[in-house]
Amino acid sequence: MSSLPLDQEASRTSVSSTADLVVNGLRKAILHNELRGGERLRQDAIANQYGVSQMIVREAFKQLAAEGFLKAEPRRGVSVALLSADEAWEVTQLRAILECQALQWAIPNMLRSDFLQCTRILDELDRSDTVDAKIVLNAQFHTSLYAPSRRERTLDLIENLRMNFERYLRYTWEETHHLEQSQAEHRTILNLCEMRDVERASDALRKHILATGDLLVDSLRHLVR
Repeated sequence: MSSLPLDQEASRTSVSSTADLVVNGLRKAILHNELRGGERLRQDAIANQYGVSQMIVREAFKQLAAEGFLKAEPRRGVSVALLSADEAWEVTQLRAILECQALQWAIPNMLRSDFLQCTRILDELDRSDTVDAKIVLNAQFHTSLYAPSRRERTLDLIENLRMNFERYLRYTWEETHHLEQSQAEHRTILNLCEMRDVERASDALRKHILATGDLLVDSLRHLVR
């Protein structure tokens, strides 16, 4: 139970809720390249844009910096984080470790309904015609695969990495046309899960994550040359 007086508790909740609106708006703008890597964000300008206090904007900036969308530097302020080949490599390695472990925990708990749900998502992904829809459905597929693990702390870590990696995944699918190969790998992973082949399913997932990451890292390194 909170030790804060009710009015202070309500005020803190209100600040957090309003900050979330700013966070979601800025994150969406960054993901859609409306705010570009390296672009500086002024606290007062963002406050005026959203009609909130600068304190609210500071909270939003802190959260987006923690997620990897913004970069805060002493005496230089806050800017949109640049896409980095090194960061993409690091996040890819972390994803491979955490997501493969989650899948290993999940497979023994999977039910027929889980397999049907994953198949429906992949079928819808095949039919999707926008990058936004593909990103959402891809996330739903992976979330549905790992959910039966029932390891909430691990799933929260995976979600945080996924959110940070979305900028990179969007770049990969927009610039390299990687989706067709990704879908074939998704179906292979799902088939191995249905066979309860934990080792091969985990290995297929690891290769899937690393292949996507390698493609992205290579593209980014060529971009900055």
